[in-house]
Amino acid sequence: MAFTTSHDAGSASQRFVCLLYHDVYPTEGSDYGRLGRSAVMYHVSEAAFRQHLLLIGGTGERPMDMDAVRRSVAARPSPTAGGRSGTVVCFDDGWAGAVTRGAAVLRELAMPALFFVTTRFVGRKYFAARGDLRQLEPDLFTIGSHGASHRMLSSLPTAAIREDLSESKSWLEDLLGRSVTALSIPGGAVDRRVVAVARELGYTEIFTSAIAVNPTTSGPWGIARIGVTQTTTTETVARWLALQVERERWRKAMLALPKTMLGMRNYSRLRRTFLGDGDGYEPLFQP
Repeated sequence: MAFTTSHDAGSASQRFVCLLYHDVYPTEGSDYGRLGRSAVMYHVSEAAFRQHLLLIGGTGERPMDMDAVRRSVAARPSPTAGGRSGTVVCFDDGWAGAVTRGAAVLRELAMPALFFVTTRFVGRKYFAARGDLRQLEPDLFTIGSHGASHRMLSSLPTAAIREDLSESKSWLEDLLGRSVTALSIPGGAVDRRVVAVARELGYTEIFTSAIAVNPTTSGPWGIARIGVTQTTTTETVARWLALQVERERWRKAMLALPKTMLGMRNYSRLRRTFLGDGDGYEPLFQP
């Protein structure tokens, strides 16, 4: 299958949607032990992931790489601008299936992607090992930070934010031997302090959990993404590829009120309870 590369000349004004994945499990099924639904609901099968990539390929273009993202957010095209629409594929947390199984499918189709890694998770059960991360080819895959601890950064003191983001950046740069400048915010818990600290530490792009078509008014400091779950249909993905995300934006807006009232930490705890992650389940993400 032949694709037009999204980083060709003329694509600087490209508007795009960023698809957020977490893990890719075998088509025949998954086994995450005692991890609760709140931790694994954003995981997809290899078959579903391949279908989504073929949908992207059906647009005639590869997903955008990090250089194309930088050019696009710098150009900030008008929401009514014409031209091609683009797609970015990214993963959060550093799950083993994403870094191995997901990357293998992307490699087969010659499609770039972004992998945001929570560094203290590296080497743990279900997560990628150091060697797995080193094997991601830098000409195809970009590795960014997803913090060191996966804590809700906006709920932390400024000094703790700085420590978490600095630790993750330094750890990845030591492992990879190259600069790491892209950051994905755990849980979407971002505020002005988080952005200011990230910029101070040398991050040049911040990916959030806001739902929108990019570039947003925040430019490189607020790159929006939309989460793909186990129940996301191919019809829904096709709609997103056409830059139609209004349904999801309204749903996100309705959830914003309880998040504001409760705070990110309390909201995360309540969400886990609502999803059935009570006694007997291993709490992976601590707010």
